Amino acid sequence: MTLPVPHLDDRAFLDLVAEARERIRQSCPAWTDLSAHDPGIALVEAFAHLTEVMIYRLNQLPEKAYVQFLNLLGVARHAPSAAWADVRFTRTGGEHGAVRIPAGTRVAAARGADPKPVVFVTTEPATLAAGQAEVTVRMHHCEPVEAELLGTGTGQPGQALRAARAPLARTAEPLDLLLGVEVPPGSVELGAAAREHEGRTYEIWRPVDSFAGVGPQAKVYLVDRCSGVVTFAPALDLRPAGDGSAGAAATGAAGSGLVTVAAVPPAGAGIRLWYRAGGGRTGNVAAGTLTSLRDPLPGVRADNPEPASGGRDLETLDSALVRGPYEFFAQQRAVTARDFEILAAGSGAVARARAFTRAAVYSFARPGEVEVVLVPYVPDEARPGGRLPVSVLREHEVEEARLRVEADLDRRRALGTSCRAGWARYKAVSIRARVVVRREEDAEAVRRRIHDRLHQTLSPLPTTLNPAGWAFGEPLRASNVYRMLEHAEPGVRYVESVRFVVDEAPDAEVRTLAVDQYQARTWYAGRGEVLFRSTNAGAGWEPAGRFEGETVLRVSPAPAPVRPGVTARPGSVAAVTVRAAGGSRVHLSTDLGENWSLLTDLDSRISDVAWIDRDGAGALLLATDTGLYEVSLLPGSVPLQILVDPADADRGFYAVRAFVSERGAPGVAVAAQAGFGVYLSTAAGRPGSFTHVGLANVDNRVLAVQYDGPATLLWSGAGEPDPKKPGQGCHRTRLFESDVKWQSVQAGWIGGTCRDLAFAGTLALAATQSGGVVRLDTLAAQPQWQPVMVNCGLPLRDRSRFVPVDAIAATGGADRLILAGGERGVYRSGDAVDWTPSANQATADVVTVPDTWLLCSGEHDIEVVRQDAPSGD
Repeated sequence: MTLPVPHLDDRAFLDLVAEARERIRQSCPAWTDLSAHDPGIALVEAFAHLTEVMIYRLNQLPEKAYVQFLNLLGVARHAPSAAWADVRFTRTGGEHGAVRIPAGTRVAAARGADPKPVVFVTTEPATLAAGQAEVTVRMHHCEPVEAELLGTGTGQPGQALRAARAPLARTAEPLDLLLGVEVPPGSVELGAAAREHEGRTYEIWRPVDSFAGVGPQAKVYLVDRCSGVVTFAPALDLRPAGDGSAGAAATGAAGSGLVTVAAVPPAGAGIRLWYRAGGGRTGNVAAGTLTSLRDPLPGVRADNPEPASGGRDLETLDSALVRGPYEFFAQQRAVTARDFEILAAGSGAVARARAFTRAAVYSFARPGEVEVVLVPYVPDEARPGGRLPVSVLREHEVEEARLRVEADLDRRRALGTSCRAGWARYKAVSIRARVVVRREEDAEAVRRRIHDRLHQTLSPLPTTLNPAGWAFGEPLRASNVYRMLEHAEPGVRYVESVRFVVDEAPDAEVRTLAVDQYQARTWYAGRGEVLFRSTNAGAGWEPAGRFEGETVLRVSPAPAPVRPGVTARPGSVAAVTVRAAGGSRVHLSTDLGENWSLLTDLDSRISDVAWIDRDGAGALLLATDTGLYEVSLLPGSVPLQILVDPADADRGFYAVRAFVSERGAPGVAVAAQAGFGVYLSTAAGRPGSFTHVGLANVDNRVLAVQYDGPATLLWSGAGEPDPKKPGQGCHRTRLFESDVKWQSVQAGWIGGTCRDLAFAGTLALAATQSGGVVRLDTLAAQPQWQPVMVNCGLPLRDRSRFVPVDAIAATGGADRLILAGGERGVYRSGDAVDWTPSANQATADVVTVPDTWLLCSGEHDIEVVRQDAPSGD
């Protein structure tokens, strides 16, 4: 029940006039004419009216207090939101060169009843590539305000500044508001963001909802987007209540006793703001209306195929007053990512948390799934000097605490969402460097300080030097280390030979490679008992599966449905391993290798695996040295042998491939061992449906399928036992025709055995025994394999022969990438001509980490020498 609100004065106009007349009768008996025509009564009625208005305003005091209380709780009106639209820039002339679309390009909507035009602007530059007919660019209904000078710092707490173009609109961009505080050149802290403007450096501070719990070193601020007011941290008297004379004496010795709850801009430092002005509902224009280019782009026209959306006006005060109580009680509800993180970190066993929508990260996730990554609390005594290895973090992961956090978040989540909580994953990196100090420095003391600094900076948990802890997904670059060591230690003259060493990488004995067709930039590589995964196109690798006592032989992500007849299975990956004791196993993951389950176990050796859809059910086909087997994807399935050749039930197979025709008809091809040729089924590989289609007496080691428009081509790579011979190369045939006719593709072939095949668009790529990676244009009238030069970057066995390449995988399109693997690790290329290493335990450039992982310190090794020491390593 709502509490009754009393009226401070409930008198009305008539009550005031009646009271005045009674006072006249008592004090002025000679005043007998009290009618409305008397001039005195007219004055009485005028003042009664004015008094009634004053009483009305007095009774509004509770509403004013209510607003002030909401301000005290931090409730603010929602700022306007800027609409966004995908605008298509199309060529109109005969020019085909590249056209640059700079940031700030404006496109206006056709004018309607409103005389004020609606203008959209690009906030990031784009390019209409040469030969490209059109490009789509995300534009926003706003006006970018670049580096507005709010003022200069005073060095005093509680400083407040106001933007000139308030309110500050929200956009769909991740960074639509940036505040920079001027710093001396080269003094930006490690890991901090910064911007340059007019030759000055501005360190980017971050906005927060409250200064509570941010720490005295945090460079944060409050911003009210509606009024444009930016407020920096205040100073508070944090002395304990009831202090006596001793406390007063201590305060007098220390100063005023006021403590600044966060960092404040130093005196004289310029403060600039990058933001967006404008927004509102007027930006929600219809499709096809954004056609007027305000900034000319010769030979280009613009239009929006879809209507703009997302524009909202500034929230009204009445709406904010109604929302106020809900904002207060929302602290008990987990709706936003910050809600989940704050509630998860409220547990005593959890120090940090990061929440994200799984569908925004993983292709296999369902809408409404929220994942919260937890970092355990580790007491200071368990990490002396900031040293926090992965083993200590694992020791403090309390499963009961994780379950308690997950259950608590599940109670607080919004209806229609689901939540899961799990411990964070870490990638340890050790730093090797040589530091030269001045002659008078104590080299050993400098080395200890540097080690302490590295451990405290590169830490998943907050430290004195890094109050927020290392950021999720933040890479470590060599430039970070140079700044950290040269700027932080005054005795350091220079730093050289910085290298990073990670614990594990697929840099040797890589037997299999694959690209995930659902998850962008995701690749797999198998080395020994570990299956590695890269989420950044081979720039960095992390363990995704570990199979003790087994060797990863094949990895096969589920194929994308390029044609009808293939069921989409995003996130599904099959890994074939060979046991040290003999036999093979198939492991299955449905979440990109995060978790694995054993699908089947065979005594025979599995050489290859393929995905198949039959009668609405999924299965894996296994080519083994004792026959072809099928195993269902359902748990507890038993492998069933498929009889390919009735004349030899135990005939072994090197390779198996599944494919579909342009009409969705599934097929399967297998390559038999011992030169028995290739068998083909156009009935989804059902028993009794295989026929021999040729290539007898050819050592068919590899099968691959190429989709060339409506055509489906089957390729076979041949083996060559004699290392002195160039080899037979490959054969190919068009499937789903009246007769299977093989075409020899041997011209230009070198390298002996074909070990693997891949396609990047119309480019065929083959991994060879001794010729590295050879390539062929499949559309050429007379196709011929092109070799690589001995200085291409692939590792050499001797002066003329390459180390065997065991696996190759590729993607086509504008972002074409080719990876090759062998006993020297993984190498990458964009054209199959020049190659560079893609996975090394030691690197001098950068160490990357997935967005949901954290970097942490390994065992650093910093050599510190004096200036007059010998320069040799």
